[in-house]
Amino acid sequence: MIKQDILRNCSGSAMPGQVTYIMGSSGAGKTSLLNLISDRLSKKSGQHYSGSGLINDKTELSQSVFGDIGAYFMQDDILFSYFTVEEAFLFAAKLKLNIPLN
Repeated sequence: MIKQDILRNCSGSAMPGQVTYIMGSSGAGKTSLLNLISDRLSKKSGQHYSGSGLINDKTELSQSVFGDIGAYFMQDDILFSYFTVEEAFLFAAKLKLNIPLN
């Protein structure tokens, strides 16, 4: 088995009420980082990951905790092509917050 580090020595912070963007070149690990943070990784045969994520240095990060405090628009989310960026965010937010779409 070949061991390959995808992410290592990562840290960061995000301020409440702010939109946070993760930018980088192709293959830099952006999607891997977001999948780890949001606990959306499926453990395939022979794969493992280690480490932890904490919120405010005390609350262990999990999919349910992340869902309570954040949102992650996956790169393959299907949105209407005629939406502006603002409309796409509003649409996704209303779905998440269970607000009528009108």
